[in-house]
Amino acid sequence: MITATLLEQNEPLYTKQLWDDLEQPLKMWPWHTTSTGDWFGAKGRPPVHRQSFGTQAAPLGKPKLMCDVEQGSIVFSGPRILSFAYGPDVSEPLRARGPVVARATNLDQFFKAGLYVWDAQYRTHKLIIITARREGN
Repeated sequence: MITATLLEQNEPLYTKQLWDDLEQPLKMWPWHTTSTGDWFGAKGRPPVHRQSFGTQAAPLGKPKLMCDVEQGSIVFSGPRILSFAYGPDVSEPLRARGPVVARATNLDQFFKAGLYVWDAQYRTHKLIIITARREGN
């Protein structure tokens, strides 16, 4: 299990939106691109009511360039969509789709989890499910 700390002081609006999304455990399927380095995204079922989400052309909040996002960062890309900077090698000089809203507490575990996602997508081709939840939920 990977734990993370919310960064409420940096992005209170999107941190609250993530907290609201996690009222119930959120199951997501990940995708790992081949060109970004140690970065993958994960998406759950869309919300019932339409909500805005970020793109690289029109991101949410105050995003950093992906290559400037610190290892261990979790980016809010929209309702039930997160991105994970799991390692130190992120090569994309593009804006993230949203702001950093949380930071993993154990970078070694987080890195191993990211490599597991990479391996599942490019070597074993097995779908894995990521479940994000509030602590104690």
